[in-house]
Formats: sequence, structure tokens, C-alpha cells
Amino acid sequence: MSLGHCFVKITDLQVEHKLKGFKVTDANRTRKFGIACRSFQELKQKACTKFNVTNDIAEINMYLVDGSLIDEEYFYTLDPQTTLVLQKPGEKLLSDADLLYETLKKVNIDYLTVADEASKFLSDNLKKKVAMLNSILNSDNSKTIFSRREDHPEWFEGSESNVVTKEAYMHRRCQDRIRGYLYKTIEQIKASETWKVNQKARLRLHCIIEYFKLQLKEDHFFGYYFDRSRSSKSKLNDGLDAADGAYDKCYDHCPCKLTRLGIEEETNDKITSEDEIDAKKVSSNKKLAIEKLEVKGKKKMPYEIFFRGEDDQFAFCDATGEFKCEGLWNAEHCAYGEKHKINPYRSREELILFSTWNLDHKIERSRTLVPQLIKSSERDLIKNSDVYEYYQNLFTNKNLNLVHIVCHDKGSHT
Repeated sequence: MSLGHCFVKITDLQVEHKLKGFKVTDANRTRKFGIACRSFQELKQKACTKFNVTNDIAEINMYLVDGSLIDEEYFYTLDPQTTLVLQKPGEKLLSDADLLYETLKKVNIDYLTVADEASKFLSDNLKKKVAMLNSILNSDNSKTIFSRREDHPEWFEGSESNVVTKEAYMHRRCQDRIRGYLYKTIEQIKASETWKVNQKARLRLHCIIEYFKLQLKEDHFFGYYFDRSRSSKSKLNDGLDAADGAYDKCYDHCPCKLTRLGIEEETNDKITSEDEIDAKKVSSNKKLAIEKLEVKGKKKMPYEIFFRGEDDQFAFCDATGEFKCEGLWNAEHCAYGEKHKINPYRSREELILFSTWNLDHKIERSRTLVPQLIKSSERDLIKNSDVYEYYQNLFTNKNLNLVHIVCHDKGSHT
């Protein structure tokens, strides 16, 4: 089946979305404003006005307080009164830990000493102390099997109110990680000299980026990697309904179920670059009809969508939600064995600790994969099999290891 670029279905450019209120703060958390809006662009425009930001809104990023980057689709899944962080170009986004430490420094030297001691505690003999912390957290299994919010409310503290089950929450958190790899890949491609000066290569790269987006949507951004109901030995999925993510009905938050600003995507056999679309003749009527776009230089996309069956959609954990470290990128298994395991479904504390575990590229994304992809784009044609190989290595378990912080080697993988 040929993959086409998104053929845009315009239902109505003035689609009325429900007015929702959000709390927006700056990167340093010095001020906070309440903002009511109907769209992501309106939110960014009003936030820039409130904070006297004069940058182009296309250069402004919005984040959740946990550091998750918000895009237009994600925005429409957020609950009213969610706190968002506005980040200007070149501005560092401070974590809650950074903010706490800065506050301690300003308040009292005694608190600073405490903070320094805490930092020293975490930096000295980290392996032993993380193992000790993990063993403490592993002591109570009484609520691990619970799935729904009403059965284990403390586990859901701080999470969006529309999250019904642990499985749905973990599914979304994994999607956030994979989505982050997509954003970083696109950012690196667009910062390259090839993208800037080689027009033919740029069009090929744009085509590949669009393919990555559509293939990831088909693959649900691999959210099931963290979803214990997708364990090969899991029986939990037997009781899942549509809202909880049964195989034939994905979670409500998943990109496969979302539309963007009232614009839905279809596939055909045409591909256009972002520089080739002329939408000036879009009709302004409000009927739900597909409007034609003027397209210059139409070109058939050579890449195909790969459809994964149910058996290929599996979790990295077992049926209880326990994950085991896969070890250093160049090792066959984790050298610490049973010491490096975690179950984020057990407690809120373990869920937080799990955020330090990393999906590590064995073949490095930034140093190897993306530069190779950019180099390939300078050729006349990139074969379908080669593009899919890049996709597999960038976003799938073929090249991703789930590893404990101690087994995450940030040096060069050679």
C-alpha cells in the first residue's frame, strides 16, 4: 500500500473549540497568569502578551511542569487549569529540583548546606544507594495489581484528572519519550547545512519526516512499550474496555484518535513539501466538505506504511508491570542482574524513580543515525527499505534498550 502525504481535509477554518482556562508561568516560575483560549495558537499569543514576549510565536515552546513538550495535538487533550510553562528561544527550562535548589540558596545558608549534602549523597556511591532505595520501594506489593484511579488514588497524585488507569498513564508517558526523539531528530535535520543549502535533499528529508510522523501515528508512538496490559503473558487486557485501551480501541489520548484543529488527515499517492502548498483558494464556507488545495510540483512518495499486528505490540515489562534493565549498549545483559529492576505500577515513588530510566539508542541517534540520514538525502533516491531501517533504529526496540541510570552510557557508542 503506497503512502501518501497527508491530503488535508478542511472542514472549517473557524472551528469552534470549547473555551478552556490554563495557568501559564514563565521558565523561572516567577509569575503566573490565567489564560482562557480555544486553540493552541491563541494560548501562545495571549501568553506572549501577558509576559511581554516579542518573539515570533513559532519560536515559543510550551511545556508541562514535568518537562513534556506540548504540540498542537497534545494541547487538545489537556484538562482545564493545567499549569503550562512558556519558554522563549535560548531560555533554559528549569526543573522543579533546580527551582528548589535555587530557592534554598536564597533563603538560608543552613538550607544550602542541607541541599549540598543531599547532592553529595546522590553523587557518592550512587550505584549502592539507588539499589538500596529500590529495595525499600519494592517492599509493598499490596496495590501493584490495582489499575484504576479509585483503587489506588495516591498513585495518580499530580496526574491529569482524565487519566483513568495506570496502563493509560504509562502508555502516554512512553509516547512522550518517543515523541521527544521525533522532535530532536527533526530539529537536528533542520539545523544541518544540507537542509539549508541543498533544496533537493531538503525535499527528500521533508518527505522522510512526514513518513516518520505517519508511521509513528500508525504505531501509536509505541506507547504500548510501557503498558503492562500489552505484556505477552498479561491477562489484564481481558477486562479492558474502549476507554482503557483494548486492542481494537486505542486510548483516547493516542494520536490515532486525535484530529488537529478540525483538520483530519487522509492518505493518497501524492507528496508535497511545506514550501509547495498554496492554500489561498480554500473556500470559506462552513460546510463539512473536503476543499481542494493548489499543489505545485506534485511528486509520488515512495515509502510505505508498515502495519503491525497485535502480536507485534508488546510491552517491555511483565504482566505485573515489572521492568528489568537491559544493560549497557554493548552488553548482552545487565551486569547487575536482579538489582536493576523496577515496577512503576507499584507506587507513586517508584513511578517517579522510573523517570530516571532511559530508552538508550545502541546506535546513537545524534552522533550516527541522523548524520547518516542527512548524508543519504544527498543521493538521488533513498530506498524504502533504507528509510524504514532508519525509522526502526530511531524509534523501536530494535535499537532501543531500557536501562537503569547506572547502565546509561552517555559517552560515544563506538
